[in-house]
Amino acid sequence: MAGGFVAVVAIGFFVQRLAVNASGMPHIAWSRASVGVSVASVLLALTAILLTGVVWHVLLNDQQVRHPFAKVQALFLVSQFGKYFPGNIGQFVGRVVLARDIGVPVPITLATMLTEALWSIGTALGISALSLFLFLGGHLSTLPRWFDGAGLLVCFAAAIAAPWAGVTLLKRIFPGLVGRLFAGSELRPPGMAAALRVSTLYVCCYGCMGLILRMQAQVYFGAPAAPLLEVSGFFALAWLAGYLLPGAPAGIGVRESVLLVLFSPLYGESAAIALGITLRLTTTAADALAFAIGWTWRYMQRRGDCRDQGDVNE
Repeated sequence: MAGGFVAVVAIGFFVQRLAVNASGMPHIAWSRASVGVSVASVLLALTAILLTGVVWHVLLNDQQVRHPFAKVQALFLVSQFGKYFPGNIGQFVGRVVLARDIGVPVPITLATMLTEALWSIGTALGISALSLFLFLGGHLSTLPRWFDGAGLLVCFAAAIAAPWAGVTLLKRIFPGLVGRLFAGSELRPPGMAAALRVSTLYVCCYGCMGLILRMQAQVYFGAPAAPLLEVSGFFALAWLAGYLLPGAPAGIGVRESVLLVLFSPLYGESAAIALGITLRLTTTAADALAFAIGWTWRYMQRRGDCRDQGDVNE
């Protein structure tokens, strides 16, 4: 209930700023460059989705659950479209149901999704902290005094340890709940090798999204160039706000409002509003493309399985 209320407020704030800046909104001058950026943006957003699917496959392997990469990735691509349903949990429910169909036990799916969530949040916090410190630290008087180089190292250490700490706390504070959810299975954090791979993949995901924002700002709206780390960190913070707030489908309204606040000093309010809109259109197109690819991939796999079963019966 509270999450839905905040989502409505965020959407209202974004719409209000859009109305105020409507007359000064920049227009996209369509050319080969802008069309190329549009295509590249969708492909980069699709790459980020695919990389997140690789994260899940890595975590499944770490839990000793071996399934073909193609089946895992196709399932993940289809389930991700569930985030557009109200409540912002449809993608998780869909993944549990589809994963059960290919033989992944529900407790294992829940354990890997928990680790995935903790890791994505921790990585986003680390990149956001680095970006805020390097690019806004000298301009914001509200940053706490401890947020210096040493404080930043502490933040990174906390972000890296988030999955281990989160799993440990859950097991100690809510042992009964953990026992019921995971049906007696051992909930354990990932190994070091898996941790390094997952961290690298998430950094690449945020880098892809930062590159989209930087290209669109420069080519669509003629904005000045900005460091990729700064743009990626700002996106990570906006994504984090939309991800953690229940009730906002795909973080709609929340992510755009945070992007507006962060990018207004950099590009101006009108360009920041326009950038939030073009990014939303880009990610929606990428999500639809991912769903189509995943559905087609799963259909081809099922046909192949049926054909193989028919050959065996003969």
